[in-house]
Amino acid sequence: MKNILKRSLQLILMIPFFFSAVSAQSQNISGDWEGTLSVGVDLRIVFHFTKNADGVLSGTMDSPDQKVKGILLSNVTESGDSIIAKLQMIQAEFRGTKINDSTIKGAWLQGSGNFPLLLTRQKLEIEKKALRPQTPVPPFTYNSDDVIYYNADSTIQYGATITYPKTGGPFMVAMLITGSGQQDRDETIFDHKPFAVIADYLTKNGFAVLRVDDRGKGQTTGKFAGSTSADFTNDVLAGIQYLSARKDIDKNKIGVIGHSEGGLIAPMVYTKWPHLAFIVSLAGTGVTGAEILLRQQTDPLKSLVNDSAYHSFYDLTKYTLETIRDNPNTPDSVVLDKIKKYYSDWKNKTPGNILEELHANTASAENYAAQVSVELKPWLKYFITTDPATFWSKVKCPVLALDGEKDIQVYAEQNIPAIQSALAKAGNKKVTIKIFPGLNHLFQHCTKCTVVEYGELTETISPEVLETISNWLHQTIQ
Repeated sequence: MKNILKRSLQLILMIPFFFSAVSAQSQNISGDWEGTLSVGVDLRIVFHFTKNADGVLSGTMDSPDQKVKGILLSNVTESGDSIIAKLQMIQAEFRGTKINDSTIKGAWLQGSGNFPLLLTRQKLEIEKKALRPQTPVPPFTYNSDDVIYYNADSTIQYGATITYPKTGGPFMVAMLITGSGQQDRDETIFDHKPFAVIADYLTKNGFAVLRVDDRGKGQTTGKFAGSTSADFTNDVLAGIQYLSARKDIDKNKIGVIGHSEGGLIAPMVYTKWPHLAFIVSLAGTGVTGAEILLRQQTDPLKSLVNDSAYHSFYDLTKYTLETIRDNPNTPDSVVLDKIKKYYSDWKNKTPGNILEELHANTASAENYAAQVSVELKPWLKYFITTDPATFWSKVKCPVLALDGEKDIQVYAEQNIPAIQSALAKAGNKKVTIKIFPGLNHLFQHCTKCTVVEYGELTETISPEVLETISNWLHQTIQ
């Protein structure tokens, strides 16, 4: 069932910003733990548990045999000898019991699968954290205030940082919208803090910037699990109302800068509050999540299997995603029944050598459906079924849409033309498009241009991207 596990791990990779908010009372679980997961083939799994100065546990997971590193755990808990490490976005978790200081006996749970997993403590050399030279550090040459505000009915508290020049005003302001996954206000990933870097650069160039913790993260309350982009749109609107009430903000020059999923949320905000002065889309989406995931889940297979196996897997994945996309209001059980039937038919007509190459020869329709069920969770289902063009086609404010040529998560050639086409339908002529050669999804200059490389690079965000945003704002928003 390697293909099933691989499909789920790819769901992690398509979400670049998935962060941990964890707590425990652990005294000695900190460290590196390794075990072997047998799922038809043997896959090494490595957990790295750490504890901060406040005693809060967090962690990451590696799958070395799949060349996956640094997957952030969504939750780590320890109660007595019991340890639970969860990976929320793929609905997987490790549950174990500490046998002694060097052994944890447990199981990997995912979908309907329950696989034994014995972890042993590793005495690995601690790697030095890569320098992040662009991360701003105080003292700042501008004002930086941590603030709290609430939504209209005070059911959610938002923790945020607003930066603004020390003199002048009222200021044009950009509210930053994070990408997918539960993130802090700096959009921290692999020790990179891209939103802190953007805020620092723009504020030094005369703009105010608001960046906000996501629901359930940092100082923001509210429930993240079960929320969708539509809910996050309302969170942005609460931030806009907060900005509108500040005397040092120009109420006619409030705009948004959204990265990845934030680039989808930006036009959704406009449809609810058409007074936005501008939208900057950083690797935002222009096509449905079904189309994006089809490439994310099948492109990596091209170099691993022969053409026949690739096309067979492509057809299966395409049907699966399109079935979810085309049935947004159909009960999940009915959708899964359609997918199980198709899988059974697909397996019956697929030659045995291809099934074996895809490691699908031992995977039943129930196994496949259990993995697909992850894609029916609220956020991912909304992403798969939502067409961004519905919102982009209503946007009439100035738009700057940027992407990296080497982006393997939101493909420039797939999404930028779709955004352009939708904006043309809106009659919007105030549109600037730029695709940067050699940049990845985080707008870093990349070499391998893989997701794992995000953490290996010292650059947080390309200086020319920062300059492009600042210059465009100065020239376009009067």
